[in-house]
Amino acid sequence: MTTGAHNRWHQDAETLFQIGRSGALVLDAIRRKGSVARADLTEETPLSQQSVHRLAEDLLERGLLRLEAPKIAGRGKPSPQLALAPDGAYGIGLAIDTDDVRVAVTNLVGDLLHLTTVEADPNDPEGVRIGAEAEVPAIVERLGLPAERIAGVGISMQGYRRRPGTAFVPPPKIAAWRDRDVALIFDNAFAFPIMAENNATLGAEAENWVGAGRRFDNFAYLSINQGFGGGIVVNGAPYIGYHMNAAEISSIYTEEETERRPALRILIAMLREAGHEIGSVSELKARYDPSWPTIDRWIARVTPALDQMLRAITGILDPAAIVFGGEAPHDLRRRLAEAANPRTVDDIGLPFPGPELLISSIKTAPNVLGAALLPIRTRLFR
Repeated sequence: MTTGAHNRWHQDAETLFQIGRSGALVLDAIRRKGSVARADLTEETPLSQQSVHRLAEDLLERGLLRLEAPKIAGRGKPSPQLALAPDGAYGIGLAIDTDDVRVAVTNLVGDLLHLTTVEADPNDPEGVRIGAEAEVPAIVERLGLPAERIAGVGISMQGYRRRPGTAFVPPPKIAAWRDRDVALIFDNAFAFPIMAENNATLGAEAENWVGAGRRFDNFAYLSINQGFGGGIVVNGAPYIGYHMNAAEISSIYTEEETERRPALRILIAMLREAGHEIGSVSELKARYDPSWPTIDRWIARVTPALDQMLRAITGILDPAAIVFGGEAPHDLRRRLAEAANPRTVDDIGLPFPGPELLISSIKTAPNVLGAALLPIRTRLFR
């Protein structure tokens, strides 16, 4: 891209994504409803009918919305429905996990358009940058994406933050990223804005966009990976907290309790003791056998700590649902949810109301999908 062409692209992109707070309210109301008649938007936002009409027209002109066939309900002429335009915007996600590095592309409605693995050691920050720097432009060209509609590149990193920002304390397997500013490492690597977030929060964002978020505006998300993390969605948006460590759920456990939480590294260690040559989450997923007796022993071992966490989430957040997600095989997450017994009773013996326990139906890696949605969320829905 020449300097002149890059400047024109930058101007076009900035114009497209400058929709203002009120535009973001309208766009998010439509996202959460799936589709909605223009006249009904005033009930979904605090805006006047005149403002909603003007903003909807602007979003249609920008190509961020599209008109769909009217829904017939009652008497009178039905109104066309407003819905997100899938090709209105795109996001690119880069997930740095303990076993590999992946790149994903999504559109405005959360469809996964591309997923690939970057040939790089995840514990080599500079090597990851070099690999991604070559892979991302090639993907954009291969998919024929209009550059001005790419919201940015979101990066998924495991671990918590010592202070607000984009530096994390990751697991030992990717310790080379410890306290390194992720956004700074990728500065100027791409022609698009860079942002980063914790992998569990991004898993919750993916669930919010294409999973449980279609039914619930408030839910908690369990990220069952090498470790055990979580995410929170409040009023249809991820909540990250003052220190940007909200739902860092493993922090509630003592050192002794940590070895009994539902983390896959503990299951992998138990499987190795039982003679199974499995050294990573990727190998566990590839070779997973529901008949392994070790799985039942692991579930019995971790269920008390899981129940403790479910009761804490219920008592503090009172979410509509708690979603079992992350990289763990679907069968394993289902069996964990079935074994869980988080219900408590009040002082007269009546059950304390609790959330639905759901199994995430997202088939791809949720954190890389969430990473691709992060720039879309940041630039159009915040």
